[in-house]
Amino acid sequence: MIDEGANVAEWLDAVVADVRLGPKAMRVRQVLTTQPTYCSYATAAEVAVRAEVNAATVVRFAQSLGYPGWPQLQGELRAVYLAHRYDSEPSAEHHGGLLASAFARDAQNLRSLEQSFDFDTARAVVRAIKEARRTVVVASGTHAVGAATLAMLAVSRGFPVAYEDRGGPQLANAVAGLGEHDCLVAWSFWQHYRQTVAALRLARAAGVVTCVITDTHHSPAAREADHLLVIPTEGVANLQSMTVATSVAHALAAELAATDPAASRAAAQRVDAVWREMDLFAEDEPSEGNVPGDSVRREREKS
Repeated sequence: MIDEGANVAEWLDAVVADVRLGPKAMRVRQVLTTQPTYCSYATAAEVAVRAEVNAATVVRFAQSLGYPGWPQLQGELRAVYLAHRYDSEPSAEHHGGLLASAFARDAQNLRSLEQSFDFDTARAVVRAIKEARRTVVVASGTHAVGAATLAMLAVSRGFPVAYEDRGGPQLANAVAGLGEHDCLVAWSFWQHYRQTVAALRLARAAGVVTCVITDTHHSPAAREADHLLVIPTEGVANLQSMTVATSVAHALAAELAATDPAASRAAAQRVDAVWREMDLFAEDEPSEGNVPGDSVRREREKS
């Protein structure tokens, strides 16, 4: 009998309470817990890819819990997930459809983050960036959303941080220039880009402090981390969400700036002055004879 008030994690805790799971089965359980939307409709082979096991392992996992196979476990997983998902905001789900589902999923991810986030490790990541001679932030594709945010904010507060999302020769050169006094921060979620994992492995071998933000302890990127932050990225419609990743980027940047508030404020003021000197900001309503940049030029003429 399904307890419709239970979420997937609580339900799985109860189901596996008396079952001894091996390392591969634990990976399957982790994927079911952190990616219930995807697993509710994915095949055993697709779940296996995300758990980095073979499809037979997923089937054996289901059988170890007393189900004939994956479809039967999946059916119950889907029922528990949907019961929990629609319980809190039924009217919003009804009127907003998939849009409301996306917002609700992100809100649930953020609530989960508050309860599961490793704040001590996050502070260790901040210390690694602050103490490094230089830091390279690496990501590709949609994974770059949080990475770009962290790098941009860190630079604006005076920290020697570079951002690399191009891969290929550019990434190779960036990694080759790192040494034991440097830091590499990689953002890597399903599916994991080969070059990101390779950059982590090579940097770690060179004595670089490696920090990884990912979605499972069992990811290829996680295995190369000195400091590991695991965050939820579950979305809707078989899409990952980078909402939590962006929130984590802002939090890390804020913590980094707080390590030296005076220096951070001074750096921000210098950056702001340069931005204004370069006319990067648009005026609200430029009138005739007062186009953006005129005020800067007039000040120069006066001097």
